[in-house]
Amino acid sequence: MRSPIENPKLMQEQEDWVLVLERVLNHPPEKAWDALTRADQITKWGPFSAEKDLTEVGPVRLKMINAPVEEETEGDVLEVNAPHLLVLRWGTDILRWELSGFNQDKTTLVLRHRFAERKQAPSYAAGWHLCLDGLAGTLVGEQMPSMVGEEALKYGWQELHEAYAEKLGIRT
Repeated sequence: MRSPIENPKLMQEQEDWVLVLERVLNHPPEKAWDALTRADQITKWGPFSAEKDLTEVGPVRLKMINAPVEEETEGDVLEVNAPHLLVLRWGTDILRWELSGFNQDKTTLVLRHRFAERKQAPSYAAGWHLCLDGLAGTLVGEQMPSMVGEEALKYGWQELHEAYAEKLGIRT
């Protein structure tokens, strides 16, 4: 079984909730940035495909991967500071990706996912956990399986969901 990220955080900001997940990647920020923002790279690890690179502020169409029905969501790149910050609106949620290099070969990635309903936190945490596993594998050149959407269940999503629910103090 996959273990949850050591210290996930969930906090309330105004009426919304913010889930914070942190992962150390064994690559410099520039390489992680490319994987986060290039449309041809996002589909290798992320939950959606993007119609274009996420390197400039402005609207973008995002399509869910492995969804039972093709689901397209309007998004907006709200802020870009390459290779350190990407803020993206995905539907009504806000994803804030912060990258900081603590030496030449490592990057600390902090994802802050802002959303409306607290009870969704374990689901988002489990999904992002698998995406971050996919990102780490992609960065080392592995051909990663798609672990998002309905495929996530094959890769331990349910167990991760339960573990994150317990860590975050949410009854399911």
